[in-house]
Amino acid sequence: MVGSQARRGLPAALSPVILGCILMLSGFAAQADQPRILDEIVAKVNNEIITLTDLNKSLKQLRVALEQEIQDAQAREKQFERQKVLLLKNLIQNKVMMQKAEELGVTADIDLEVSAYLEEMRKEAGIPSLDVLEEYFRGRGSSLSEYRQMVKEQLVTRSLVQQFVYSKITLLTPEVEAYYEEHKNDFTLPANVELSEILLLTEGKDKGAVRQKAEQVLTRLENGESFEDLAREFSDGPTAARGGKIGSFNEGSMNEELEKVVFEIEIGSYSGIIETDYGFQIVKVEARNDASYKSMDEVRPQITDALYQKKAQPGLKEFIENLLSESYIYVAPKYAEEYNVEDLI
Repeated sequence: MVGSQARRGLPAALSPVILGCILMLSGFAAQADQPRILDEIVAKVNNEIITLTDLNKSLKQLRVALEQEIQDAQAREKQFERQKVLLLKNLIQNKVMMQKAEELGVTADIDLEVSAYLEEMRKEAGIPSLDVLEEYFRGRGSSLSEYRQMVKEQLVTRSLVQQFVYSKITLLTPEVEAYYEEHKNDFTLPANVELSEILLLTEGKDKGAVRQKAEQVLTRLENGESFEDLAREFSDGPTAARGGKIGSFNEGSMNEELEKVVFEIEIGSYSGIIETDYGFQIVKVEARNDASYKSMDEVRPQITDALYQKKAQPGLKEFIENLLSESYIYVAPKYAEEYNVEDLI
């Protein structure tokens, strides 16, 4: 059963909720003559409500998530407005999913799963206790209980989707192979190079004198002295103690001048003097690998996940639509105008 205030007026079942949650007297009923709004009903989904507090909390969580993903304020605000209009619809769909899960008993042991997940996450992140994790969330305007609820809803949703959608999908080996061939460029390992350096910094020094020192080091290299020994003796960089080794770098991750040099000289050889904004550098190519493709076995889990998601879309859409059609959904008119919920009411 689906309804809206415009078609049938406010459902009678909402009256006690409104009296209890929206309009509260500031004192005894006999003494008060002005109602005080504590909260507002945004939507009703079967026998549960979504309040303005719930909606505002979700809006805040969306902003926090986007702040971590998008640095540019203008781009972030545009993305927020795009996602905001679908937020109420997502809350309603999520409410319907959770209600179905309760009906089927899916949530019976879910709190234990959530606790196990949080404990594993805490250990992997090196967080000493859940109290510290709580402080982390508080510092971002949230709480551990809110995060726990979010994890719970995600686990429940995943279980429902697995039971009613994914379990009906068949994935054949030829499909995996075809996907791999079609998307092979997505599974490319970029060329990379392992480098050592001798770095002579110029900050606070006479640049000409530093350049002369770099030339002396280069001469000693040309005379056969060890790159590692000279790095330990002359390099100003933090890698001097380990013979100048600075690690491996993918093609495209270095400045153009350095990258051009290290992918041209032979493995085991060193560059000339490279001038940078902060000094002079001599690099040695310790090892180098050409670009290559990951094998299908390496990316099989990634491929199967992508194919399952693609194949699941029609079934998932039908599953959610069926749940919604079996539910009573009411959205307050002003929120129905502000948010995209036309297909729900």
